[in-house]
Amino acid sequence: MTRNRGKSRNMPPLGAFDHLKVSPRPLCWWCLERPATTGEHKYKRSDLARMMGDDTLVWFGDRGMRELRGQGALKRDRYGVVKFQKSMCAVCNNTRSQPFDRAYDKFSDYLTSTRVRILPGIDFEEIYGASWQTDTLDLARYYAKHFGCRMVRSGMPVPKSLRTFLDGADDMPDAHMALVTTDSVHRVAGKGLTLSADFVTVNPERTKFRSYVLAAYVGAVGVRYQWWAEGQKPDEPGSQFFHFPMPVLNCFKDEKSLFAGVTRKPSWFARFSQWLSRPAYRSDRLS
Repeated sequence: MTRNRGKSRNMPPLGAFDHLKVSPRPLCWWCLERPATTGEHKYKRSDLARMMGDDTLVWFGDRGMRELRGQGALKRDRYGVVKFQKSMCAVCNNTRSQPFDRAYDKFSDYLTSTRVRILPGIDFEEIYGASWQTDTLDLARYYAKHFGCRMVRSGMPVPKSLRTFLDGADDMPDAHMALVTTDSVHRVAGKGLTLSADFVTVNPERTKFRSYVLAAYVGAVGVRYQWWAEGQKPDEPGSQFFHFPMPVLNCFKDEKSLFAGVTRKPSWFARFSQWLSRPAYRSDRLS
């Protein structure tokens, strides 16, 4: 089952900020040079194919429920629920991002075969071996590309730092990415694929965006991205998950907590495991 999460009832809908949205451009949002002729998958096709097998997938979202029958439905995307709109060129969406896709495939395979939610963090050396530093950066860039496509879909300006990160920079000074698990997603989505709402904040005058928060999950475990406009980033936002061999898995009760960055305590087993692994443990916990 795949699920595209609806908007938080406690947050104003994105429609309230329509005057701040930017219109889609004819050029690829990443390179800003070639025509936007392809659409990135919202959910990795390999994930969807694995989940579907010989059966049917069910998609839930703001437009109701859709059934995807057979592998051909993933390619045709008749209902427009599998892919984003065309916003990237073929070079960026395929050739340039192939290392990102390979890193994500290994990560997704690990999440679907390991009881990650009960652990204090994720061991990237176990997933990627000696190349964990390069591969974990590529994993983060896979998610950065995904979030960029979501920003274009929602009319949010794509930060320059995100493009620079995709081009090879090893950090984003105005953004933070963390590994997360959310209880409400676990209860509803189970082993499915889930996209959070696209949360935004604006200044009091509603003349510009102040921050975005987005998340994407495999099962109940995924990556949270937060961007801040100039002057809005907190002094200690936490460190990037992709800089550590075993980053913390930040736990949230629901999407409201995810948006606010308010974590809950991990399970007693996770806390005990973290205590046992203290000498080698590295943290990227949200502040």
